[in-house]
Amino acid sequence: MATFYNQFVRNIDDSVVTALTSSSDSTIVLSILAANTDGSNAADVTLEQQDASSVLESYVAYTIPVPADSNLDLISNKYILPSGKKLGVLASTSGKLDLIISYVEV
Repeated sequence: MATFYNQFVRNIDDSVVTALTSSSDSTIVLSILAANTDGSNAADVTLEQQDASSVLESYVAYTIPVPADSNLDLISNKYILPSGKKLGVLASTSGKLDLIISYVEV
């Protein structure tokens, strides 16, 4: 049976933090929304896939600008995150972006 989740990361830092760690080979990321809470300035978001030791494997999104007071979906299709892999996130300016990851484990 499929179980749906939302993972929240508030006030993203300007150094990489783990946003999600997969515990199943059937983790399917449905949506990754980045919201800019700053009322006047854009901020860039970078999303990366990491191995189990938090070492960068690949960028999913790299320095994507999120306009002030808006949100942006960072993936346009479903994204499979294998067991033990992680999604790491960082912002160009600390404390200006929030992230919501919607995913399902089958």
